[in-house]
Amino acid sequence: MDIFAAYHREIVAAAAGIAALLLFLRALWAKHRTNRRIRFDMVSVLPAIERMLEGDYRDLLRWLRRVARRYPDETRAFVLIADMLRREGSPLKATFLLRTLLYRNPLAELERAEILLSLGRAYRALGDDEKALTALKQSLAAAKRRETLLELDEIERGKGLFEDALFHRREMNSLAGADPDEGSLGIMLEAAEHALAEQNGEEAQKWLERAARREGDRPLGKILSAAAALCAGDIPRATDLSSACVDRWPEEETTLRYLFLHLPGGTEVLRTVPGPLAAVFLALFDDQKPLASHERERVEKNTLVYYYLSAQAAPPGEMRDLMAAIGRHDRMFACRACGNSLWGTVFACPVCGLPLAVKWKTL
Repeated sequence: MDIFAAYHREIVAAAAGIAALLLFLRALWAKHRTNRRIRFDMVSVLPAIERMLEGDYRDLLRWLRRVARRYPDETRAFVLIADMLRREGSPLKATFLLRTLLYRNPLAELERAEILLSLGRAYRALGDDEKALTALKQSLAAAKRRETLLELDEIERGKGLFEDALFHRREMNSLAGADPDEGSLGIMLEAAEHALAEQNGEEAQKWLERAARREGDRPLGKILSAAAALCAGDIPRATDLSSACVDRWPEEETTLRYLFLHLPGGTEVLRTVPGPLAAVFLALFDDQKPLASHERERVEKNTLVYYYLSAQAAPPGEMRDLMAAIGRHDRMFACRACGNSLWGTVFACPVCGLPLAVKWKTL
């Protein structure tokens, strides 16, 4: 013992150095193993991503399950698995998984919002809009996200909850720093269409008046004001507003007359509103008012309506052949913006979604 006593300090220092070296090597090895694991995880997902790009999500689902087993605290991995199950046609399994995740403790507010958003989408895929709305509103209470607001907006419009849809659209615009009223016109016009389909003229009038105020002193605003007056049963006011609109914006006459041609009671207004196309539209809904040849010249010869009106003045045999070739007159109009066919009572194009702007459909 006396031999080592003289070297006591040196021995302690050497032992401390060896311990420090071992700890350093252990940390270095742990970092190396972690890097290898991360690299393995990153490389192993590449084939799954390649298959996913080809439309096959099975490999990616297997990889996500492996990640969930290795990192059970990663809530996001389980949410992605649920999303994949929903996409693959198993929304019921997705709801079971997501409802189980909600019982995790502790659960951060952002994690809870993400789980509830995915749960709302799964319920929607199951066709249960009521449960989807409940889950999405709970998600919104946990964290306000654009994806949640967008889902709410779509479901509420589908269920006819247009006031709620309008509120959530404004919330979404506010979150994005955009104009709060952006997109609100489309919801108002859709609400008016829905009300007319339900034969609720009072509700349609309310939404049309709101949309008209939104548009202000512009052609669409005046057309919608005239339509609102018609829904209220005020024929004289609807006639006066329509006449003033055609006088001020003659290029919008086709749009206005198309709309009134399909609105309940609109033909009564069309009979008295003057304009270059008055006789043309009168001939479309009144077989007793065929057009003279000089009046047909106001319509372009490459349009379907020109041949339809020509067929009315043709001999019976030719008329049948022409009518069969042309089709019904409610397919003779098109959206001025996208060129797709328009028919029925619409205030916005069902294809491009832009407010109503009508032109003659060409051959």
